[in-house]
Amino acid sequence: MDEKGKPIRKIESISWAYFEPHSTQKKGRSCESCHQNPKNVGLGYGKVILSEGKILFESLEKTNPSPYLKLSQIINKNGETLVKFNRENMRGFSQGEIERILKVGICLECHKGKDKIYRNLKEKIECPKYPTLIFENKKW
Repeated sequence: MDEKGKPIRKIESISWAYFEPHSTQKKGRSCESCHQNPKNVGLGYGKVILSEGKILFESLEKTNPSPYLKLSQIINKNGETLVKFNRENMRGFSQGEIERILKVGICLECHKGKDKIYRNLKEKIECPKYPTLIFENKKW
């Protein structure tokens, strides 16, 4: 209630219903459609920035109706789930999962989806184009 005794209306979270992103269709999605799209990993509308070897996310969405939640966002950059799901054991990606997914998106600039580097990822890959980006495969 506010000072005048009226209820304060605010949205703290929203509920998300399950759907299958890899739906049954003849042609699958491109690697880039997920690995280069922050909305598809749950961060919402925005842009991914590579800075000093770290992947940063800048939201391009206003914070209405709540200052804590953007309507296209499922998780924050730390991997904390911001919505309620309608099924048990559903969750957003963790911080480590988000980072690995988006790093592959950066690799896709030079190495398209069927490139041999994806067949056997080494423990540690250093990129000649982005020397500060180090891809560490931690046995997902």
